[in-house]
Order: sequence, then C-alpha cells, then structure tokens
Amino acid sequence: MAIKSNGKPKTAESQGSSLYEVIKGIDFEKRELLGKPQGRGLFDLVRDKGELRCYACTLCARTCPTDCIEIDYCPEHPELPFDAAAARAAAMNALPPGASCGAGSACLVGEEPTPRMLQPEIDMKLFDAVAARLRDGSGLIEALHTTQETFGWLPRRALEEIGAELKLPFSRIYGVASFYAQFRLEPVGKYVISVCVGTACHVAGAPLVAEAFGQELEVAVGATTTDMLFTLQTVNCVGACALAPAVRIGDEETHGRMTPANARKLVKTLRRREEA
Repeated sequence: MAIKSNGKPKTAESQGSSLYEVIKGIDFEKRELLGKPQGRGLFDLVRDKGELRCYACTLCARTCPTDCIEIDYCPEHPELPFDAAAARAAAMNALPPGASCGAGSACLVGEEPTPRMLQPEIDMKLFDAVAARLRDGSGLIEALHTTQETFGWLPRRALEEIGAELKLPFSRIYGVASFYAQFRLEPVGKYVISVCVGTACHVAGAPLVAEAFGQELEVAVGATTTDMLFTLQTVNCVGACALAPAVRIGDEETHGRMTPANARKLVKTLRRREEA
C-alpha cells in the first residue's frame, strides 16, 4: 500500500513512527534481538547490605517478551550458606530504637512497626520437638504443621529456626507457609470460630450467620478480637452438610443448624465460660 503526500508517494514503512523503527529490528519469528551481541551474565545470589537482591524466582525469564533471559543452575558455583542469625540481626537493625517483635524476632523490613505487626513472645523451648523431628528427616510441610499445632500459629521466629535447620533462606520458608490457606501467620484467639460457607451451608444461610458472629464480636471475618479470645474465619467444609449451616469451635466442638440469633447466643455463652 502507498499513500500520496504532497503529490509524492509515501510507503507505509517510510512513514512509520519511532516505535516502528525499534520493532522492525526484531525478528518475531525467531524472537531474537537482531544486531545485538549475544551475552551471558552471572547473577551471584548473595545478600547486598542484608537484603536479598535475587532468589531465582525465574519471573523475569517467564515474562521476557523476546525470550532472551534464561536462568540455569550452575553446579560449578557452590550455593552460599544461609545465616539465619545474620538475617534476623539485619531485620532488627531496620526497626526504630525500642521496638520489639518478641523473642528476638523482627517485623517486616522496610515497614513501620505497628501494634498489629508486633508478634507476641513465644516459648522457644516448645520448638525443641519440631527441631528434633527435622533432624530425624521430616520435611518442611510436616514441620509447619507441627509448629502450628504447638503454637496455634506460625511465629516468624519459629519459621526462621526451621530455615536454619533445613539450611534454607527465610523467603523460601515464608513462601510455602503463605501459599497454603491452612497455615496461620498471625496469632489466633483461644476460640477459633469456623463458619462453613460450602454449598449446602451457603444455601442454608451461612453468610447471615457469619455476619451475626462479626457483629457480636465486632470483628471482620479473618480477624481476632483485641482480647485474643475469639478468631472468626470461614471454611469451605466441616464435614457436616446434614447440619447446615454448621459452625465449629476449635477442632472439637460442632454446632449445627446455626441461626444468626443462635450465633450471638453462642458468643455470649463462651464469654460466660471464660468469666466462670
């Protein structure tokens, strides 16, 4: 196709923009940058001033529009050991004077610590059982389950110790712990109220039940009361479809055919139990 301009023919190629001038140098069939020298770089996965610069997530290689990034494992370059104590010290140095997250742990680096982010003190003697199982050959998932059974949640300090035992950086341990919904990264209340929102319970009115619990406890779903007595959450199934809508308190107590009114009564009953 040709376009006339001032009486002179002008091809579509010659009238291309600067963007066209750039992309015409790319062969999209071969997906190569033409005229560019081929290079090879080495990223040494080390810490720079206490911060991980790269941990080989391969996201850059997967999203590169011209497929010019390739990440390979090089056995000739030994893997550097992970120093959990140094990582914790670097995180603590980022906190303002006087701030503490308990038990020598640290808040998220680069964020201002708030009461919500500060983690309570934990008894690390309880972690000895987890460490013993790790030394006997148990894997990461099993260690996370055992830790949550021990503390009721996954404290950062415990995750750091798991990383130290397995010789893995904290980022990898946290990545696994945050991937699975059954793992809790924040402290939970003494009573964990699980409202089933599966199909049977949803149809029977589970959303209204969850809303009633939230109003009575004055918290949103997924939150914990300030007195650390109740945690409200929703789950996909509790194995009691015939009793829909069903609610569980912890791992042992199940309440069926729950109504919003009964939800409020249940909270008051549990509070009286604590006052007795």
